[in-house]
Amino acid sequence: MPLAVYLVLFQLFILGQSIADATIIAGGLVAVIVGLMLFMEGLKVGLMPFGESLGVSLPAKANLATVLIVVFLLGIGVTFAEPAIGALQTAGSLVDVAKAPYLYTLLTTWAGTLVLAVGVGLAAALGTIRFIYGWSLKPLIYITLTLVLLISIYMSTDPELAKVLGLAFDCGAVTTGPVTVPLVLSLGIGIAHAAGKGGDSLSGFGIVTLASQSQ
Repeated sequence: MPLAVYLVLFQLFILGQSIADATIIAGGLVAVIVGLMLFMEGLKVGLMPFGESLGVSLPAKANLATVLIVVFLLGIGVTFAEPAIGALQTAGSLVDVAKAPYLYTLLTTWAGTLVLAVGVGLAAALGTIRFIYGWSLKPLIYITLTLVLLISIYMSTDPELAKVLGLAFDCGAVTTGPVTVPLVLSLGIGIAHAAGKGGDSLSGFGIVTLASQSQ
């Protein structure tokens, strides 16, 4: 609601324009508000308890390899369910193929491959290993950040690859989306408890950071 009020005031007093199709937009805003309310309630009573329960019970009933495979596939699955990826793919239809052929191809022809590449499965598996073996988070962040910077510098030297660089960073938005964060975070907290590190209330955090860094 505060965001909707802000946008309306900005439209009226800053841009000085009337709102076209105001009735349709108002209906859409009401749908968003109600939908987010139900979504937040669903997170509290369904998705997050399910993720934490899975994280607690899985390591006790399966070996490490199976746990990592399940976490990896789960990370890929939440990527396909993430609305942020859908928004990126929709934006692909607005790209001029003549100006940015690589970018257009990634968002249209290779859209499915892009989703798989963005998938947080690898980062979730790495976070799981960190919980189990008690690795520090800082070295992992430094390593992934260094790789990101080196790849970014290389891409910026190529005129065509430089046009894809913005998309590469935008793809990291999926790791902070409304589907990915609750499930991956609660899964990490559950695994941290199962690994015997539940005494520290902060032990399950950091898996979303690893996912963001790896994108």
